[in-house]
Amino acid sequence: MLWRPKATVTALASMGDALECALGIPGAVGAVLGDLSDAAPLFGQSPAMPTGFALASASSALAYARRSVGEGETPDEIMITGATFSILQQVAGLPDGRHLFAQVTLLREHANPALAHMELRRILQHLPTLLPPSDLPRRARSSPAFAAHPSESVPVSLLERVLERLRAL
Repeated sequence: MLWRPKATVTALASMGDALECALGIPGAVGAVLGDLSDAAPLFGQSPAMPTGFALASASSALAYARRSVGEGETPDEIMITGATFSILQQVAGLPDGRHLFAQVTLLREHANPALAHMELRRILQHLPTLLPPSDLPRRARSSPAFAAHPSESVPVSLLERVLERLRAL
């Protein structure tokens, strides 16, 4: 009998579902999803991690991917390993010129990079239908993706209430 990893069979109907799926990868402590041209992608992280961890852990791989795309080369996959964490990012180009990415930060002692690779690929395949088309107007982002101080970010209680209401729909 051939062994197959337990893959999530649930259809991804929203970016929230995609983020939840990425955070459900064994060993995942942070996930970032979106379009490489977007200065503020969707992110989530384990409550045990410090505020801003997901975006901070994504910064090097995102900078490399954005620079590569700007130079006309699209990386398929980027993996950065450290003593405690591994970062896996996958990028896919679309016919309209956008480049979507899915990235997960893994706690190395609990991670399975091969399973993470397969799940990220599945998430990345669904992103084109979950993100708005490129011809829609986007709000200009004047501030960097990181809040200078935790008190400048949205209160966690507000985010939890919004998430509960979205799940109730």
